Amino acid sequence: MFIKPEYYAMKRAVKIAVGGGKKVFPNPRVGAVIISPKGEVIAEGFHAFHGGAHAEINALEKAGDVRGCTMVVTLEPCSHHGKTPPCVEAIANSGISRVVVGLTDPNPLVAGEGIKFLRNRDIDVEVGLFKEEVEKLNEIYLHYIATGRSFVHLKMAGTLDGRSAAADGSSRWITGAESRKRVHEFRRNSHAVLVGRGTAVADDPELTARDVQCAPEDQPVRIIIAGSEMPYSLKLFNSPGKTVVVTDQRRDLPGSVDVWQGIESLAQLLAKTAEEGLGLVLCEGGSSLAASLLKEHLVDKLSIFTASAVLGSRGFPMLGDLKIESIGDILRMENVTFTRIGDDTLTEGQVVYWTD
Repeated sequence: MFIKPEYYAMKRAVKIAVGGGKKVFPNPRVGAVIISPKGEVIAEGFHAFHGGAHAEINALEKAGDVRGCTMVVTLEPCSHHGKTPPCVEAIANSGISRVVVGLTDPNPLVAGEGIKFLRNRDIDVEVGLFKEEVEKLNEIYLHYIATGRSFVHLKMAGTLDGRSAAADGSSRWITGAESRKRVHEFRRNSHAVLVGRGTAVADDPELTARDVQCAPEDQPVRIIIAGSEMPYSLKLFNSPGKTVVVTDQRRDLPGSVDVWQGIESLAQLLAKTAEEGLGLVLCEGGSSLAASLLKEHLVDKLSIFTASAVLGSRGFPMLGDLKIESIGDILRMENVTFTRIGDDTLTEGQVVYWTD
């Protein structure tokens, strides 16, 4: 049973947890709010970056005397030693008498042990307040714990008839300025941007977040899957930030470029990106890479910008061959939203994959 001040406190905890942004990965986004026995907020805190103090500790340090108080926290407090000591010990020693948890942490290192520890110390623990909101808040973290790989956000753009470029290969600009700004927001919020060699050479993109506020250290890592040489003059080799080339053999590349070798599949690549701390990977093409990710069931979120225009059958298709022969194998989306952006439409949702 939850009381009204706890609802307010959890709503606030979810809101402040967003402040950690992408810097917390591979940790979760967590917010904590401490309320007095009268239901008054006396302190709050959030996890700001991986390796930094956890939300619960930040809140406790601001609160002073918390004997008899309630801590409302989005995710189950940790019970293990990592980069910081267990939060449950600090909570138990503080005099907190009740803890309200939004979601049990599925990390095998926690997985209910934090809640068990607190209850064994005679602290009242209630779980499940704003559970769905906390799951959405931590979809990247929860995906990583469940799969061991990065969360893939596939972005595509095309015309009403599904074309991404004209017959001569030109594609700038199919969509409008408002849509392009939204893509820069996508980049800012992502740990990495992934493209194939064809897109890197044909479009010569910078793959950086521009036209939006983004500190240099927050620029996404640029990752290019390359099967052959690429010109040194490409913008992605000469723009601020880190560039990675995934190749089956050592290529003659600029010294500033990292080379990842021995990666034999997209799934292996996404395990590697997660290992490197890149939890959210934005894929921006091309059509063959997008199709491969979909065929291998590796796309976790799909965003399609549709321009109010047509190119006809001579234009290049937005998406490569998915090997679909029957309408019964069609890929559909769920939890779909439609947003008008200037003269364009943005369709977003999760892909419903066929079963083998």
